[in-house]
Amino acid sequence: MSGIPDTAAFGELRLREFPGLADTIYLNSASYGPVPQRAHAAIRAFEERRAAGMLQPADFGGVLDRMRAVAGRLVGGAPDGVALVPNTSVGLNLAAVIVRQRAQRTGAGAPRTVILPDGEFPANVYGWMALEKSGFRMERVPTDADGCPGEDALVERLLQGDVAALAISAVQFSTGWAADLIRLGRACREAGALFVVDAIQAAGVYPLDVEAAHVDVLATGGHKWLCGPFGTGFAWIRPELCREYEPDLPGWLAFESSMDFESLLSYRWDLFPDARRFEVGSLPIQGFVGLAESVEMLLDIGVDTVRSYLSSLQAPIQAWAGRTAGAAAVVTDPRRLAGILSVRVPDATALHAHLTEAGISTVPREGAVRFAPHVFNTPDEMERVVHQLDQWQR
Repeated sequence: MSGIPDTAAFGELRLREFPGLADTIYLNSASYGPVPQRAHAAIRAFEERRAAGMLQPADFGGVLDRMRAVAGRLVGGAPDGVALVPNTSVGLNLAAVIVRQRAQRTGAGAPRTVILPDGEFPANVYGWMALEKSGFRMERVPTDADGCPGEDALVERLLQGDVAALAISAVQFSTGWAADLIRLGRACREAGALFVVDAIQAAGVYPLDVEAAHVDVLATGGHKWLCGPFGTGFAWIRPELCREYEPDLPGWLAFESSMDFESLLSYRWDLFPDARRFEVGSLPIQGFVGLAESVEMLLDIGVDTVRSYLSSLQAPIQAWAGRTAGAAAVVTDPRRLAGILSVRVPDATALHAHLTEAGISTVPREGAVRFAPHVFNTPDEMERVVHQLDQWQR
């Protein structure tokens, strides 16, 4: 699939890859995405070979190389910048390590303020709070009345010249607001600050280009919009940063000397010159077998096409909110939406309960109900959702 969304093709995809969703309307991919059949099959095949004692070297290094390659394609960066990690938090903590080491190397005059919008998901907060024990300061820049970041305020703060890094979600978890990464990355470059992006709510449904946006570190998990197994994810780290900085927690497979399994006792400090130096220990290979399949499925569709299709699925709910005479409101400017559509109503808990009883999976977040459709949802389902919204309003 490519270009204008082909509704019939998405319907075929659902039947082929997501048959388990026949009895529910699943609109909660911002929490976790169902794993497609092609990923299930690949994981089963791997585990069957393992059970038979038939795994070969390609089932280890080859699998991980493939995952790094598809991750690079997904974010528009070289695969040697990809470090495979179990979740977004690990990737963001790698960013914090680089920010700290960079300041330490620069010396006493180095900027030690990390800025981020208020309202960020905790994964993009606690790692920066931990840096305060090393003399850094985390500063939260206020958002607007709907909880959406103000890019003008972020850029203005960057240009004051004392900022070590800007950390921001590509798409905000509660509002669905999508950042202008190109603008923010350019501002970081001008200010000499590192640009760190939490992509967990964007990867797979919102176009990402780490080179065009001057991203220094991007982190994401595989279990949400990428429809991969839990415990999988990756960080993309700008290759020059990989060569310059070292992990705080070095894993034994982060060293070139460990590639010779017949002679492991040399103990040479010869870290890989690429992002593999930040990978810690043995990885969940069976998980990355599945994640690679899921990411390739989305790449085959095309992320631009996915985003366009999700926009068409969101439209009926936006229209419903628009005709409620102010009783419901879409939190974010529709021009800034990716996969998440948050609708604020007087009682989000009650609406969520009503939708749950009707077999529609959503979640309440920060006073709104969060709708997160994906490639397996259909226009017919969205009409049924609007019918339930009308019933609740009456």
